[in-house]
This record gives sequence, C-alpha cells and structure tokens, in this order.
Amino acid sequence: KNSQGFDVEVVALSEAGESAESIKTAIAGKLAEDPMLEYVLLIGDVDGFAEFPSFYYGPDNDVSDQKYTHILGDDNIPDVFIGRLSIDSLSDFAVILTKTIQYARDPLAFNSDWLDRGLIVAGNYSNTYPIPITPKWTSYWLRDELLDYGYSQIDTVFYPPVQQGAPYIIQSINNGVGIVNYRGWGDANGWHYPEFHVEDVNDLNNGWLTPVFMSYVCNSNDFANNVDPCLSEAVLRGGTPTVPKGGVAFIGPSDLHTSTKFNNVINAYMYDAMLNHGVVELGPAMQAGQSGLVKEFPAQNGVGEAQEFYAHVYNILGDPSLQVYVDTPKEFTFQINDINANDGLVRLKILDEIENPVSGAVVSIMNGDEFLGKSVTVEDGWVVTNVNVEGVNSLDIYANKGGFIQGHVTETVVDPIGDHILSNVQITQTSGSENLALGEELYFSISVENVSGSQTDSFLGFLRILPGTTAITFDIDFPAMNSGETIVIPNIGPAILYEPYYSNVVDGEIKKSTGDQIGDFSIEFELPVFEIIFLNQGITPDSDLFLEIEITNFSSTGYNDIWIELECLNDGENCTVVVNDTAGVNTSIEPFNTIQLSYPGASIGNVAFGSDITFLVEFVKNGHTIYTQEVPLHIEPATENLPVAPNNYGYWAYDDTDAGFDHTPAFNWVELDPAHGGSNGTHYQLDDDDHVDIELPFTFKYHGIDYNNMTISSNGWTSFEPCYIDYFWNMSIPMYMGPKALLAPFSDDLETIDSDGDGDIDVWIHVYIWHDDANGRFIIEWSRALNGYDEVTEETFEMVLYDQNAMPTESGDGVIDFQYLEIEDVDVTKNYSTVGIEAPEKNYGLQYVFNNVYA
Repeated sequence: KNSQGFDVEVVALSEAGESAESIKTAIAGKLAEDPMLEYVLLIGDVDGFAEFPSFYYGPDNDVSDQKYTHILGDDNIPDVFIGRLSIDSLSDFAVILTKTIQYARDPLAFNSDWLDRGLIVAGNYSNTYPIPITPKWTSYWLRDELLDYGYSQIDTVFYPPVQQGAPYIIQSINNGVGIVNYRGWGDANGWHYPEFHVEDVNDLNNGWLTPVFMSYVCNSNDFANNVDPCLSEAVLRGGTPTVPKGGVAFIGPSDLHTSTKFNNVINAYMYDAMLNHGVVELGPAMQAGQSGLVKEFPAQNGVGEAQEFYAHVYNILGDPSLQVYVDTPKEFTFQINDINANDGLVRLKILDEIENPVSGAVVSIMNGDEFLGKSVTVEDGWVVTNVNVEGVNSLDIYANKGGFIQGHVTETVVDPIGDHILSNVQITQTSGSENLALGEELYFSISVENVSGSQTDSFLGFLRILPGTTAITFDIDFPAMNSGETIVIPNIGPAILYEPYYSNVVDGEIKKSTGDQIGDFSIEFELPVFEIIFLNQGITPDSDLFLEIEITNFSSTGYNDIWIELECLNDGENCTVVVNDTAGVNTSIEPFNTIQLSYPGASIGNVAFGSDITFLVEFVKNGHTIYTQEVPLHIEPATENLPVAPNNYGYWAYDDTDAGFDHTPAFNWVELDPAHGGSNGTHYQLDDDDHVDIELPFTFKYHGIDYNNMTISSNGWTSFEPCYIDYFWNMSIPMYMGPKALLAPFSDDLETIDSDGDGDIDVWIHVYIWHDDANGRFIIEWSRALNGYDEVTEETFEMVLYDQNAMPTESGDGVIDFQYLEIEDVDVTKNYSTVGIEAPEKNYGLQYVFNNVYA
C-alpha cells in the first residue's frame, strides 16, 4: 500500500478494543486526527481464528461492516471506505495477500488478454409469482455496454435455460475473465439459478487470473452465516499462495431478502461509475452503486427503507482500495533524470505506452520497504520531489493510476559531485501548517555535509528559488567544515510564492558563488481544494440582492488574509456586482473548515428563467491570484408557468402553460385511433412489455446525430437507438441503464389484461403512427393504454416529430412535441412516470417530471 502512495497505519485489536463499538470509536479517532483517512481494512472473520467483530443491522441481524463507516452526521454515506479480509487461518491470509498484490502489480504475467473478457451470470427465478424478468434484462444490458466499452468477449450463463451452471461458469473463469457479475437468486451457499455453489469454487483452476466478483443477490456475502465459508469467503480464500484460484475481491449483500429492483439499480450505477466516470477503486465504486437508490427511489429514505437498508447490507470482502480493471489496463513508461546523492532530487516524467504524458499518477518512492516520499504527476506528466538518500544506493519508484498497472523501476543513486552535498532541506511557514500553502511566508533550514574527505574553508554561496518568473535569491556564508561534518543553516527567508512552476512544485538550488552545485531541491505545495456554492435560492431576473456564498476548504492548509473577489462572466448588462466599488471580502479560512461570505449590491438583469449565470471567484493574496473557480448561480422560475432550462446540448422544454414565449406550444390533438374518430395511420397491437421497430419517414436530427429508425415501446417511450429490452420500470433522466437516445412522453408500466377471465389477453396496448406529409410531421399515439398500477386507468398521449422543412431550427435538430389527451399519473408503487428526453450517451438529458416531482 505504501508503494501505491498510501500512508498506512496498522492497529491491533489490543489497541483498538475487542468490541465493534470500541473499534468504531478508534476509527473515528483516526479520522478526527486526519480527515484525509480514506480506507479501512479489517483482517479477520467474525468468529474462530483471528476473530474480528462486526455490526448487525435490521430485524434479520444482517452482518454489516458498513456501520463502522457511519461516523459523521446522521446519514447513510460512509465517511471512510471499508473492506474485510475474512480469514480462518494464516494460510487464508497468505492466499488473499498474494492474490491482491499480484493483481495490482503484475496482472498480465500469465495471460495478456484475460482482463478484456468478462462473465455475466443471471437467473430469472422466484419461489413465488410473479417470476422476475429483469435480472436477465439487466445482464443483457451490461453485456452490451461492456462490449461497446471495448471488451473482446463477454461470456453469459443464464437461467433459463441453464440450471446446472457450474460447468459453464467454471470453464469461463478458468479461461480468464476480469469481472464476474451475477443477478438472480441465491443465498450463502451460492447462486442457485444457474447453480454455482461454495463447493464449486474448489473445482476452479484459474490460477493467477483472479477476477473481481460482483454478486447483486441475496445473502451471497453473509460472512457471519452458519454456512462457513459462504460463497464470498470461498471465492476470496480459494487456492494456495502458490496455486491460487477463485477471485481477488467480492461485493454483495448479507441479507437474505433483497429486492430485484434495488439490486438492478445498484448494479447499473456501480458500472456507470467504473466505465464512465473513472471510479474504479472498489469502495467508492460500490458506494456509487448504493447512492443510485437516492436518485432512483427518492421516497425510500426512511428508517429501514431501501436507501438505509442497502447502505448497510452491501459489504466488501477484499481490499476496498483495490482498482477494478475494466478492460486491459495500460502500462507506464518512465523518463527519469539522474538522481544525485548531492540532494536526492527526483525529477521524472510518467508516460503511457505510446509516450503520452500521464497526469494525476501517484508516484511513490521507496528504499526497499522504507517509504521515502510521494507526489502526483502534473498535466505534462512531471513529478519533482526531494527524498533523503543518505546511505541509499538505489530507489524503487512506483507509479499508480486507475486504468494502469502499477509501474515500477529501480534507479541507482549517482555518487556525489564536489566537496559538499545538500543532505536536508526543511521548509516551514509562518502559519504553522505542515503542508505548504501558496501566498504564505516560507523559511528554509538547510543541512550541508562536507564529503571531500578533508577540511574545507569557509565560502560564499546562495539559495535561489526559481518560481518560473523572477528568481528569489538569499546569500549564505558557509563556515569552514571538518571532513564528514554536517552544518545546519536555519531561517533563510522569508520567501512568498504565488504560482508554482510544475503545477504544485517550485524548483530551488543551492550553489557556491563560484557556480559549483551543492544541491537542488523542490518546494512542494498543497494546492487549494475549495468547494464553492451560492446559498441564494429563488433568484429571479431583474432583481437586486445580497449574494451569499459558502466556501469549504478541503485542503490541510489554511489561508490567512485572503481577498476573495466575485466577477460576473456573463454580459455586463445582465449581471453586476458592486461592493464599495469593489466586489471582494477579506477573510481567512482554516483547514477542513467552512465559511460563508456576503456580497451586497448585486444586480441581476433580464436573463432567462432557468438559466445559470457564471461567476468567477478569485482568491487574491498580496495582489497575486492564487486560485480561481467558476461557480454557477441558478436563476429559478418564479412560477410553474415557465420553461425548463436547457440541457447540456441546448434543448429547452416548454409546455402550453408557459405564457408569453415564442416557442410556447399549442395543444392540437391529432387522433389516429379509428375507434375514437381517427382516420389515419398504421396500427400496432402491442403486448405487455413489447416494442416495435420502425423506419422514420424522414431523417430526424437529435443531439446532433441523424436518425432514420426508431424503437417504440408499449411502455410509453421511444428510442432512436435500437432497443430490444422492453424496459417497464421508469427511471430518472439521465440513468445509465435503459434505452439510448430516449424520448419519454409517458414512460410507465402500461399493461395488457384478460378482462373476461378466459385465459386470453383481450385488452392490448394500441400504438398508431402516421406521417402527416402535408404538415411535415410524424405522429405516434398510445391510445387508451391501461396503467399497470391498477389496470383500469386509461392513458392516451402522443409524440410529434417535426421535419426541418416544416419547423427549421438553427442547429438542424428536430422539434419534439408531447401531447396528452387523457393522463392520470397514478403509479405510486413504481415511481409514477418519467417525462423527458435523454442524450444518446445517456450522460445527460432534460427531465420534465419523475416520481411526480416536476422540474
């Protein structure tokens, strides 16, 4: 973990205490000492050898390590990420450690392409009706997403038809897969449909090709179960230290009664985080999955309800900081300048395999097992830092970043040049903070050693700082020195630096007046990390107000006497900020602290409702800017009778109550159903959870893409991208799982029924389409479809797409109308309905209503 850049502290139970509560108190104490604490790894099973307790949650006493993480506040969000190595012997411990380290350091040693293959297992089964169908649907969706992402092969084992799944699952894992994903039916013994149980783990022969198992199914991670080992423990402990098998980590729930709809969402959101947002460390990725329930089931926020429940019962067996490789990872290359014993300055550049610079890589420098220092590469891939190389012959240098295998090189320390070397530089600042901050006074204490082998006379020299603009120089009188003597020259300074040269580093050097080098050094700053938000709500156009901002300092350095200015970046006629002829406040902010500032005299002009005004927040010290951030101020509608603000691409949503706008639509129902007076169109009789694929009568441009085809769902949505999965559970917009290039006039679970009880469906979902060529429009109507909530309420609505010849737009993107003849949004049990549009990439959209909450 040191080689990955982590500061690690090992705490024995003899120090932390033997009970779960005392251990939680110890973790809370460590977090209070260092708010940067990120990961906690528990080592031991809940009983037997190396007993390590856990918490238990809910009426079923589900084992939960997550309770250790709920430290600050009264919420379900973990304050640290936690995992467990559940072991029943020292051999188990050795197996897990060797698998984890091999996976991180050299995963391709035995097979170069196993990580771009995956296995998805799913079963549609229940011991009561109705039988769920979405575990396989979710798995089909995930298979397609992984193939689109770049995986070369995704194996699938599904029930039905396969019930005895072990032979197929074992073969796939033995061939090498990077991830194993399960949705279906199971318990602590394993997966039942298709079947893969604890005893089947022993039949694996996958060696060092150890995947991450993600098991979104009941009880498969119940490490306190009487079934010992449970499936997760068997997978993690599988094999021996020299001949491993099974997996490197396992996530899943401990509860026996989890719900399909919630597991599907956790599954989807976890992969969204890993594939689309670069969140590949196991703890944060799982938490992203759990947080999906907040967005998709906002009403499930009470005690014991879904948000709380799943925040407790999902746990990690394995290292919570483990990087999940999604597809074959890249490899680093290093460009390293000579490391001289004169100063121990390490100057290196991190590149990928095709020599592109890699920013954001964590570089750890070690002498064998001794941790010497770490830093992070900047935009052009550089790291500059000093380490103590006294008595060190070589350095182990490691590079780490998501999507890469850990890089490692060993570099020899070059013998010293000249009579004197720089053995140490200590930098302090007047604020007293250990980490250096921009704009603060710095003082230098240098240690210089005579390595000439004889006495040296006094000499003149200097310390020079090279911030990239004007050098800062301090003259130094060096005294005579005996052979091998080290002298310390303190309190050189002060120097104030406002802008690093290498992003967070400034170069320094110490030379003799003759120009001979004594040593180089680096000044590493902790750059500011601020969260800035406006506290104002309900702001409308043409208003004067006090602007209120909140600033949270997430860095471990404080800032004193900082002038914080606001500047509006929009048109000056639309926004002005004046405070005594300036727009600034002088203040200080402590580490990990929050302040609130007020700016009177702001004036908002005639800007659009629902739009954002962007302000530049500038932090100034002694006339020098040390930090800037752009912060949006949202202009909210004063009433419901205003349009919905544009999405990322530029679509606005207007309804017929938005009075006074050029684009306000007029309700103009076009009936297509001949049973209700319609006389045009093609009829499609759709079954429950059904769809039809059609060819559009004209090319329709949507989010900048030309489309000629469309999928129409029986459940009140369409997609320009073909979609063979008949999604019936409406989700929020955007949501990674679901149709691509979605149009949702009324996405809800619409139903067919057998009204007379004869066993045959006689009430269908009727969809009509018609190309109104004369008016340049294409109409799709869902006529008198029954809402699945009560199978009585009728929903009648239509969607109209306009040809550019009939209704041109500047971008060429088509105009879309949703019209409602008869709508009752009654589905209280399934998030009511969703109305809106979503981008083809599914990363943004425009949501008009979801779960009965309007934009």
